[in-house]
Amino acid sequence: MATENINESRLLVELDGSDYEIAEGEPDVQGWHIKDTQGARIGKVHDLLFNPSTQKVRYLIADLEAKVFGVENRKVLIPIGLAELHLSDDEVYLPAITIAQLAAAPDYIRELFKPEDEIRVRNAFIDDIDIEQTWDEQTFYEHDHYNQRNFYGRRFNNRDEI
Repeated sequence: MATENINESRLLVELDGSDYEIAEGEPDVQGWHIKDTQGARIGKVHDLLFNPSTQKVRYLIADLEAKVFGVENRKVLIPIGLAELHLSDDEVYLPAITIAQLAAAPDYIRELFKPEDEIRVRNAFIDDIDIEQTWDEQTFYEHDHYNQRNFYGRRFNNRDEI
């Protein structure tokens, strides 16, 4: 990802290969299976995309399985607030995402990803297709799609620091 002229609030970095680590006590979900609401495996967590200045994970980089989508394996970004950790197993669930939404999500190609692509990602997962989102630097990540409590909530429901 080119970093010239990108506001720090929009800079996103893959965890793997960075100088950052998962916070102590937090699960490292890389390699965990991703399942739909019926428990069918649809892919794996390839990596996490986070903002170094806020130290918040914004997306799971999902490696979706070809057998589910009828095409070759592909990577897509899933906003962190749309995924959820299983209560006890090392699995990630997508309780509010349909296969159609995943199929419509743009491919994530690290070298080609630009901050503007986040709008396309978020719009792929909006329930009301008549309400397309735009980038508003003050409020973009305030959307529930980026609420980390949704992701960690079931497993760590009594923790305040999420």
